[in-house]
Amino acid sequence: MATLEITTRIGCKNNCIYCPQEAFVGAYKARSKQFEMSFDLFKTCLDKIPKNVRIDFSGMAEPWLNNSCTDMLLYAYDNGFDLAVYTTLVGMKIDDIDRISSIPFKHFEVHLPDKDALTQITVSEEYSQKLKAITESDISGLGFMTIGSLHPRVKEVVGNKVNVNVNEVINRAGNLTDYPGMNSQDRLTGIIYCDSCGSDFNHNVLLPNGEVIVCCMDYGIKYVIGNLSKVSYNDLLQSATIGEMRAKLIDDRKDIFCRYCHNASRSRLNWLPGAPRLLKMFT
Repeated sequence: MATLEITTRIGCKNNCIYCPQEAFVGAYKARSKQFEMSFDLFKTCLDKIPKNVRIDFSGMAEPWLNNSCTDMLLYAYDNGFDLAVYTTLVGMKIDDIDRISSIPFKHFEVHLPDKDALTQITVSEEYSQKLKAITESDISGLGFMTIGSLHPRVKEVVGNKVNVNVNEVINRAGNLTDYPGMNSQDRLTGIIYCDSCGSDFNHNVLLPNGEVIVCCMDYGIKYVIGNLSKVSYNDLLQSATIGEMRAKLIDDRKDIFCRYCHNASRSRLNWLPGAPRLLKMFT
């Protein structure tokens, strides 16, 4: 399934120490001064998206740091899109939970604080009330995850009511280089593909200024495939940038962040007798 992740704002208050926010924010500031997505721009862009594209509220920052997030989400639902959410609950209000509780989400994942404050979320009384409200809600597709061990105060709130998936720190396709103990992906050689989208490059991220980057691992904003407020969705997927990226998946002499990504794999074509000739066709 094709997806479009919505980055509702630039700069994440959580500033998790394993997230390359500094690189991303710096790259964005060099391109634009539109740091928060307006509801009008969101509508303009969404109205161009085919209904078979899932809309994910996640992107490169906590979605609810934009006060219009719930309105955007309800607009997408009212227009017939499948929806997924990835949130830390920071910025969300109890009223927001009530407003979205009847939406049939494909997935609704809550990222919980950890005991070592790797995810820099303050476990306040307000936060605890929101977390309790989420766990007791009827939100569909609800799941929970954390990096490392769960924060003890969070454990008191959720108790045994939910299962929490524990994830490890990864190198974010080579964008995180100095985190101790992280799981790093060795550079993949030969012909490669993305486990999520193959070579279609249709798991994209919409930024607050309307620009679309190829995926959520492009923290350096190196692969902009167009501005959705100005072009069609099909124009994005037929852009010269995507053509360039496809060539780099085949020719490993040309570097691309996908070669350092945990969501990439070597193609079985590497073991075919004609693979070397295929490589030469694209070099």
